[in-house]
Amino acid sequence: MTFEETVQHVKNNIAKLGLDLVGEFDVKQYLDSSFEKMPRHLILMVCETETTSKLIASDIQMSILFPRHITIKEVEDNSVIEVSIENPYTTWSFSMKKDVMDVAKNTKSTLIKVLDNIEQLHMKL
Repeated sequence: MTFEETVQHVKNNIAKLGLDLVGEFDVKQYLDSSFEKMPRHLILMVCETETTSKLIASDIQMSILFPRHITIKEVEDNSVIEVSIENPYTTWSFSMKKDVMDVAKNTKSTLIKVLDNIEQLHMKL
């Protein structure tokens, strides 16, 4: 898949899984003047209302960690498109609250489904 096809495929999967795409950050556009040959790099910010509500109800400090990030970037001399998810089980672990970790586990499972639905032959997680 091309970079553009991958972005569209990931966005379709986000919608199919009931996640809300609440923002996009184009890293290449932001840093292009700082790098001679900046590869394309897009960060998609996703949320899900019920999950966000549960998380913040469990620990109001967790609002700093929303939304979740999915990155799509060119790597290996721009010949490979890499899609990565943020692991909420790791990033939310500082809370040390069981309710938060339960939400993190479910959120991680949902984000992995975005990767599972990419349908590429050669994929690295």
